[in-house]
Amino acid sequence: MSNGATDPSADQYPFDPELLDRMTGAKGDAAVIEAKCHALQSALCVPLEQAFERATNIELTARPGDIQQGSRRQLLAAFGEDAVFCDARIDGWSEDISALCGTKLVIAMVECLLGGSDPEELDIAARPLSGIELDMSLVVFEQLNDTLRDIASKDQTARASAGKPLSSIPEAEDDPKPDFHAAAITLHLQFGSVIAPLTLILPQSVLLKTKPISSKNAKQSGAVNDEWAERLNARVSRSEINLQAAVAMAPLPVGEIGRLQVGDLIGFADSGDIEVTLSANGKALYTCALGKSGARYMVKVERDAGPDENWRSEFS
Repeated sequence: MSNGATDPSADQYPFDPELLDRMTGAKGDAAVIEAKCHALQSALCVPLEQAFERATNIELTARPGDIQQGSRRQLLAAFGEDAVFCDARIDGWSEDISALCGTKLVIAMVECLLGGSDPEELDIAARPLSGIELDMSLVVFEQLNDTLRDIASKDQTARASAGKPLSSIPEAEDDPKPDFHAAAITLHLQFGSVIAPLTLILPQSVLLKTKPISSKNAKQSGAVNDEWAERLNARVSRSEINLQAAVAMAPLPVGEIGRLQVGDLIGFADSGDIEVTLSANGKALYTCALGKSGARYMVKVERDAGPDENWRSEFS
């Protein structure tokens, strides 16, 4: 055979990478993967509800949602809208776990953990998470990952760890994980009036080897609740809040207000020391005195702004 000749068998029997993936266990038959996902999905719901209540005293309901198959990057793109993203691992089971949680759930949880609302009256719109909300979304991923370990890993003492939550999915070129055959398992979590998806994306190779087992989570609720209360309070205390200072002005007739022009002067209501109300997020915090230090006007805190001295416990 000459140097320029080609092997005719290469055209007659072309290489099928999908067949190789099936032979090596990287990809499973669609029906088999579907059944594995349903089994894992059903086993997750009740233990996850219990884990959330232990960790946060929040009661929610988990219901099975859609199951999809495809490459990891395809599934991330399909579920990545209005969601916070987190990579996780369970030692000895899988290092390639990814999860996405709808932002509405995280916003609602943080609002209620801070004492701001009745869960049944929440009206939450999906939006990018604030710094506090992004930090606190870790509780969702940790409870999901711990629950997954308890029902999927044969080693109940294996370390389950979640990475830092991200407000968006990493671009393909920045993604440290390979683009393997995967399946997406979605649970719909209902907290009060809010319903949001929580989606697990797992390698098919791991699912093929997994048979869900009974959950034996023995965490003590008090210790977990205390831990998350401390983390939430610490994060809130470090957050920066914009303050507003309001000064009462002298009353004017409506007709005169309508004739105000640039350059007109309006006097303060107080003829002596100027009293200022210091507020944040619509809450009046302190009554202050207006003064000046060098070239900058300042306020001096003098007393609480109202009868409620427990505003810190309600502040959100």
